Amino acid sequence: MEANDILSKLKPIIIILVIFSLVFFLRAEAADIGGVPDNYKSYYQEETGLPYFSEMDSYYNYRLTSNFIEHGYLGDTIQNGTDWDLHSFFPPGRSAEYPPLIVWVTAFFYYLANLFGDYPLLAVSFWTPAVIASLCVIPAYLFVRRITNDYGGITAGVLVGVATFYFSHTFVGFFDTDMFNMILPLFVVWFFSESITATDNRKKMIYAVLAAFSMLVFSLAWEGWWYIFYLVVFVAIVYLLVSKYLFKMDSFKLWSEYSSKKQWLLEQPVLLPLIIFIVLSLVLMFMAWGSSLFTYYLIQPISATKLQAATHTASYPNVFISVGELQVPDISTVVVDVGGVIPFVCGIFGLCIIFWNLRIQKARAKGKSKPPKKDRKPKRGRKSRKNRTKEPEKPVKEEKKEASGIKPGDRSTYLYYAILFAVWLLITAYAFTKGVRFVEAFSLPISLCAGIFVGFLADYLRKYIEKPAYHVIAMAIVIAMVCFVPVSSANTLSNSVVPGTDDAMVDSLSWVKNNTDQDTVMTSWWDFGHLFAAKADRGVTFDGGSQNNARAYWVGKALFTSDEALSAGILKMLAASGDDGYTTLENYTNDTSKTVEIMDKILVTNKTAAQSILTSQYGLTTQQAQSVLQYTHPTNSTPSVLVTSMDMVSKAGWWSYFGSWNFTTGNSTNYIYSMAQAGATSSGSTVNITGENNVTVQITGNNITGGLQVSQNQVAPPHRLIIVTNGTTAVDTVVNNDSTFSILVIYQDNNLITVAMNRELEDSMFTRLFFMQGSGLTHFKLANKEPSTGISEVMVWDVS
Repeated sequence: MEANDILSKLKPIIIILVIFSLVFFLRAEAADIGGVPDNYKSYYQEETGLPYFSEMDSYYNYRLTSNFIEHGYLGDTIQNGTDWDLHSFFPPGRSAEYPPLIVWVTAFFYYLANLFGDYPLLAVSFWTPAVIASLCVIPAYLFVRRITNDYGGITAGVLVGVATFYFSHTFVGFFDTDMFNMILPLFVVWFFSESITATDNRKKMIYAVLAAFSMLVFSLAWEGWWYIFYLVVFVAIVYLLVSKYLFKMDSFKLWSEYSSKKQWLLEQPVLLPLIIFIVLSLVLMFMAWGSSLFTYYLIQPISATKLQAATHTASYPNVFISVGELQVPDISTVVVDVGGVIPFVCGIFGLCIIFWNLRIQKARAKGKSKPPKKDRKPKRGRKSRKNRTKEPEKPVKEEKKEASGIKPGDRSTYLYYAILFAVWLLITAYAFTKGVRFVEAFSLPISLCAGIFVGFLADYLRKYIEKPAYHVIAMAIVIAMVCFVPVSSANTLSNSVVPGTDDAMVDSLSWVKNNTDQDTVMTSWWDFGHLFAAKADRGVTFDGGSQNNARAYWVGKALFTSDEALSAGILKMLAASGDDGYTTLENYTNDTSKTVEIMDKILVTNKTAAQSILTSQYGLTTQQAQSVLQYTHPTNSTPSVLVTSMDMVSKAGWWSYFGSWNFTTGNSTNYIYSMAQAGATSSGSTVNITGENNVTVQITGNNITGGLQVSQNQVAPPHRLIIVTNGTTAVDTVVNNDSTFSILVIYQDNNLITVAMNRELEDSMFTRLFFMQGSGLTHFKLANKEPSTGISEVMVWDVS
């Protein structure tokens, strides 16, 4: 075999390896956590030197994988035949039924890696997403190469591999199911498209079976698998109808033309692969998930269309309104998240050019056209008919067929791809109106279409650039122009990664694990729940998988209220019985607002007084009151700790929103802190404190003034001015009753910070716990703080 032939056969493999290497090493750069200064990097790393995960869902996936390796199932235990997670949503826990592919793949990599050395599961989990996500370049390249050529395939492979939103969820250290959300839908669509466009029945059936098995694997990877299933089915049906009745193609055979059902079905070019795909996919997924879960997932399109409506409730506030990925993006956000303006525009042009080629093929299909003048026979002199001899016709020169790409004249294939990508883009465009999270799904077809555009552009330029070398150079420039921004963005993102937690938090959780009872329940805002469960090995009140429920209100209220007894009562109730107290009471009141009113009164008193309130003030029977009190005032309380941390300062807008929810009007208000480093200077007998958040305070003996510097000569006075020195409140004075904000100055172990806040937060339990370090509190005892000196980032409080 000649060297050129060998190189030609190896070319696709070489291209795939190059693209894979590019997108993988871009993801691998995140391991250097370039967003952290070199002298602080150890603060964001495990003891082994491995960076902490970038986001908290990674710790949930890690814990499930650890469970699977240790005892063969995902949950902590099995209850009534169901995997059950005892750490999440304590005390009842919740189902650990979860798409298991991430666990299976990581466990496989773990066993494989440990054949060659000693590699901890944490390290394998850290690197797995970059490997799996980078594999998406393979089907992207091969799929678009099949439609156009290598240039289109290369472009599609790169764009899919570095699509901004997808890349931001799949670099090393981002251990979540997003890693599967490009490669598996691509395999489903690619194999199914091959089954529709193939001309050989055997190939149709093989590709349909491969698409069905790909669908099974995708269902094991992500709960949103149904969108790609319905997509390919809908596209096939639309294609069948359009091709048959609008384009008059032979895409559906009439029953009357066949003597047997089998023969009729085998000669259906669209219906045969569609039936195979639907039946085999449904059977395989039914076997994998069982009837209840399979049915639940299959009807998810109904729930998905109501996702934004679900963020608004009439009783308890819905925490989904605070989830960034469920915010509806504007068009600029969409363009950025798919890779930039050029890939976006090229994607739209790619779709247009498929329709344009469909138009060209339609013109060709009308019949022979008049040959151009240069191909016409020259006129001859007159001859008698009997003397004329018939000269053979010159064969029409066939158009050159590329080694890859759609065959010239294949109108039905162009029609199928036009329908596929048009429907795919429209459906996924509709999806991102339900949240920015779904831009990831939209970036897949737009990237493929951009690759198709580049592929067709390569064919067009070949007509005008005769020398192959010049053509290669021209296309290299085009590909570079299309891919530069998303590749550059990926590189920037990968070099600006900051882990989702640090030593202060992890050391605090280690303290909890080593110094508290096993049945201790941890409460904080929901974001770090998965981290608490993984690192402290304790049950948590709520987390990223159980945040959308009434606990968001009750925990928010425990942080927002100024009533210490109420805050402690809420936390003790949640730790002991979860939701049972207020749900039992609401069964009697049938009124959420009334239930909350009653809970506010009984949680601050002892059990005897609470029973009297329930029976005398609200008309409950003694038996009903005792049914409620067994949960709100349990005989044997459960150990409970509250974690306050620096991240909760920036999240105050949300926990205050939920904690101050108005059940009468059905809305609330966000209250916020502005915290900054500050410096102090002396001028005579006056000490001037200036914060980077425009807080200014002057201390002259016992005379203390301050506020917000709104202009060079104007300082807005606060409602209250509070100064805390080494855990002791030194100053607490009301300055202006009409002001909407308050000022807090904290001096601790030679560190100075200033805080401006809405006045509604000045007496909140979070302010008193975190900023004022529990000064004067009796129900909360500081158990541990990290760091132990300076302004502590994390504090653990025993609740009594």
